[in-house]
Amino acid sequence: AELINTMASAMASVTASDRPRLWQSMMIWAALLCCLLCVLFSHAQYEYQEQATVDDSINPKPKVRRRLTDDVDHDMDLEHVLHLATRTAEDTFTEDSLQPFRVLFIVTTLSEYDKGTRGTVNGADRLKDLVLPLLVDGVESMVQRGWSVDVYLICGFEELKESRMLMIQNALPDGVGLEVWDDAIPYYYEKKFNQQLKRPDQAIEYAPHGLSRQHRFVVRDKLMEYDFFVAFEDDIRITADHVINFLEMSTQIDRMRRAAEHSPDGKAHVEGAVEDDRTVRGKSMDKATVGNDLVQDPMTADELKRLWPGFVRAEVLDTRDGQPHPLLDGQTPALDNFKWKQFVPASMGYEQSFGTVDPNVCCDLDSPRTPPNPTKDDLVLWETDISATGVRHYPGDIGWAAAMPVEDRADVGSYWSGEGNVYNDPSFKRPRRVDSLLGQQAGWMATRSQVLYFHEHACPGGFLPHFDGKDWYHDSLQTRNGAVEFWSGGYQLFGRCFLNRILSLDPARFSRQILYHSSNNKQKTKGRDKFIRLSQFLGQLYTVKERALTSLQGDTVE
Repeated sequence: AELINTMASAMASVTASDRPRLWQSMMIWAALLCCLLCVLFSHAQYEYQEQATVDDSINPKPKVRRRLTDDVDHDMDLEHVLHLATRTAEDTFTEDSLQPFRVLFIVTTLSEYDKGTRGTVNGADRLKDLVLPLLVDGVESMVQRGWSVDVYLICGFEELKESRMLMIQNALPDGVGLEVWDDAIPYYYEKKFNQQLKRPDQAIEYAPHGLSRQHRFVVRDKLMEYDFFVAFEDDIRITADHVINFLEMSTQIDRMRRAAEHSPDGKAHVEGAVEDDRTVRGKSMDKATVGNDLVQDPMTADELKRLWPGFVRAEVLDTRDGQPHPLLDGQTPALDNFKWKQFVPASMGYEQSFGTVDPNVCCDLDSPRTPPNPTKDDLVLWETDISATGVRHYPGDIGWAAAMPVEDRADVGSYWSGEGNVYNDPSFKRPRRVDSLLGQQAGWMATRSQVLYFHEHACPGGFLPHFDGKDWYHDSLQTRNGAVEFWSGGYQLFGRCFLNRILSLDPARFSRQILYHSSNNKQKTKGRDKFIRLSQFLGQLYTVKERALTSLQGDTVE
């Protein structure tokens, strides 16, 4: 105030002709004073940050991720959601105290019409003949159970015309909401590995590989509006059976997690475990913290948190064109001489003891593009094989299950199919990040609480936007190679987030972990040695189970 009074007195004492120069001088001094204050503030902030860095190096603070909500009972969420999902349709309308099970069904589609690549017919109406029958089939199966379902369609093409929108709305059951995001391909600047622009005159351009990322923005926006999220590629059949089985298995895992937390030794144990007479246990051959010989070992709560119900894609053998099928042709058809058969034959006795694979659960679809009335021997797998798989007897109702490929550092342990030099090659190591064996499942499903677990705990950099930290190299769209598999195929969850996928050895549950890849084009475009019948793959898993049990006697598998 004193400075202002002094300045005002000075202005009053000078002549009118000198006032502009005095005013100019005062403004210069004010600017210099502001600069000095900025320098002093920056220096003080730098000193504080330096001291904070030193303090953190001595007493590091845990990183706190940006939270989306605290209004969720994570501990019992799965039990509640499972109850909502498994009520009868009649109960849904009579239990006034409980809201219906709310599902957001997200489908991402790149093209409205096929382009003639990957075994498709150029110009064929993909939206009407492939995507829509799958969508209606899946949504109807959910609505029939009394669920409240909305559809969110993410389109890579420029515009979904009003007539096509009306076609979809008329095909969906009454009461199902529809929202469309067309022209959803993001833009980006292509950069080098050092995050500099690739060229000095680099222009902004489409990032079609980023279309598979866009569903994460939808999930974040809608997170508090739904109990369950289903997000898959446009040619995958998802029904209520898949959702309920996923919830049941997730709940069984979570019950064991809670049991481990309250156990005196902090572990969940297999009830009625077989006597283990082994005196020597296997050691890790890579960065895993466990060996490849775990059969019925107890599990900690942290290990059970990383256990996840997985899926495998399948196709139905299509012989409708009357031409010799590449997997069935020849004196020794490829499907009768599947890979690794001599080392791990299929034990098909499980079909008499436990039942068979049910092809109707995954693949009985009324569509002009898919073969009708499939049998169990028509279902084929191509995206993984027995060499990358293990089995384990998990605690509680989880029971015997197959362990799918996972990052070595994330592995919670199983009995690998190659344990004991089964493949007659001492240098053969358990496949980990082999793209052809990872088992891309073309999407994911989860409860709201599970999504929050991904985002806030399991996944470095988070599972939902914004993907802007160092874990994303400050630009998530720079991951061009394998981007579809990373975002929508589950690779982020089963690679970076360290989740361990399992497939139940119960044929009824196993059938509900099979997803129909209804484009049905891989069987005639992929190498013949990649394919095996799903029923025979399950038979191989039973062979590995038998060997795992034999190993507990201290015997050597021959």
